[in-house]
Amino acid sequence: MTSRRWSRSCPLRYKFARVFRIPSEPTLHQRFGILMHQVLERYHASGGHTLDELGTLLAAGWRRGGFGDGEEERQLHEKARVALTQYHERLAAEPAEPVWFERSFAFRLGPHHLRGRVDRVDRLPDEGYELIDYKTGAPKTASQLKNDIQLSLYAVGAREAWHLDAAQQAYYYVLDNEKVEVPRTDDDAESVKDIVFEVADGILSQGFEPTPSYSVCSRCDYRIACPAAEK
Repeated sequence: MTSRRWSRSCPLRYKFARVFRIPSEPTLHQRFGILMHQVLERYHASGGHTLDELGTLLAAGWRRGGFGDGEEERQLHEKARVALTQYHERLAAEPAEPVWFERSFAFRLGPHHLRGRVDRVDRLPDEGYELIDYKTGAPKTASQLKNDIQLSLYAVGAREAWHLDAAQQAYYYVLDNEKVEVPRTDDDAESVKDIVFEVADGILSQGFEPTPSYSVCSRCDYRIACPAAEK
């Protein structure tokens, strides 16, 4: 769902990445985040049960990802090892049952076609379901996430594509072993639809004006090509 967030934060960045398809070089931390997602996906896809299996997948992914042996990379490798140990322990202790991993959804909303993928779906003891998205960044609190729509959009996708009404939704911050539930309200679905129409209509109308800000521009791979970069 990254492209949707980009189009809201800066439409011109979306144009560079998705319309012009200008490649960008992922940072070390982005590559690390991708690796952690891949390790967990492959662990569950293979029916893994042991910590050794997680370690083997980490070692293989580390080599395949071309990570070196610099100090920062050694620190990241140790973080990954500790995080996967905690993940394994937490998975064994939680009463919920993970049932789907990297499950895709696709549905139409008016003239627009939406696609996405949920990292993990758990069946809860009361037979409800929880949508979980993995994060490798610093944890945010539930109050910081009150205006976040990613999981609410996933909930709409689960209902429309899978006919599954998720009772709960949460971000799991893998490196900190912290799960933060994001409360849902009855108005979430309508808010998501409004935002989807706003973003999609802007894309269709070629509304790609830059919206410069320090938080967006400081992480942008397209600064050298952006007319707003010097402002």
